[in-house]
Amino acid sequence: MPPGSIVYTGSPKEGKVGLMLWQYDEKSVESFESVDLNDILGKIDPEKISWLNFDSLHDVDLIVQAGESFSIHSLTLEDIVHVGHTPKMEEYDEYLFITLKMIKPNSEEEVFSVEQISFVLKGNFLLSFQEYKGDPFDNIRDRINTGKGKARGRGADYLLFLLIDAIVDQYLLSIETTDKQISNLELEIFENMNEQLVGKIIEQKKIISALRKIIYPVRDSLKEITTGETDFISEEYYNYYNDIYDHIKNIVEHLDSQREMLTSLMEFYMTQVSNQMNQVMKTLTVIATIFIPLTFLAGIYGMNFEFMPELKYRWAYPAVLVIMLAAGLGMYLYMRRKKWF
Repeated sequence: MPPGSIVYTGSPKEGKVGLMLWQYDEKSVESFESVDLNDILGKIDPEKISWLNFDSLHDVDLIVQAGESFSIHSLTLEDIVHVGHTPKMEEYDEYLFITLKMIKPNSEEEVFSVEQISFVLKGNFLLSFQEYKGDPFDNIRDRINTGKGKARGRGADYLLFLLIDAIVDQYLLSIETTDKQISNLELEIFENMNEQLVGKIIEQKKIISALRKIIYPVRDSLKEITTGETDFISEEYYNYYNDIYDHIKNIVEHLDSQREMLTSLMEFYMTQVSNQMNQVMKTLTVIATIFIPLTFLAGIYGMNFEFMPELKYRWAYPAVLVIMLAAGLGMYLYMRRKKWF
């Protein structure tokens, strides 16, 4: 399809997209909820800070309508509904566009889900487009509603910082989950090593790689803000974004450390398997070595030659058994003395 084609690429959904508008200043705050964008647009006060959230992306016509209402480029709209897009930041003449991934960890099941969210910052307006209903922003809404903190007295660029910071906090929770999973793998290797561990380690490495692919581009996007390369973020907030940048940098380094740890676990597992195999081979070698002289004696007296004087001796059979027993015992004691096993 030609560039700028607006096609939703996420999971099929039905129903209306929910719209939530929060607008506020230092003295007041209002919130409106609807499924009709025109109804929401009629309530916007351009003198106040406005945050409009779309809780799904499947209604492409609504996204196009939002693009027309807020003068958003078709290429940006394409990126918004293309949920597999790599996190990035783009600066247009009239607005700043940021798309990234929200990670929703489930600490009980030790899994997490990934959801795309996009932000359009334009003056006093902040638009957020999320793939599914539900997000980690309830605390921010509460702070805006109650007037706690500094959000009510600051601009939309500070609100953008708060939302990204909440998303990064979810990244930290995901890292804690993977830390727990790696610790469980370590215990399993030491206490109950089995063939399934290889698959678990490989699967965990895939998870770490996926997380790194999600989080690493966010670091590059934030770096552009912290270096003052955008005109849509006030200079007084650079330190706040720089703090998020430091968190992201530490998370990426921690992911690299986890990946190295998993590599070490795989090497340790392979070493343990090799050691077990060596023990088995050592045992088999000792047994084979002990039986070599016994096999030699049995082979000698198992030949069918007519003139073998020992065959006619009365005590030849028990004598040979005693010799074989002494040879085997002697070999065993010799190898034990040499500490070969």
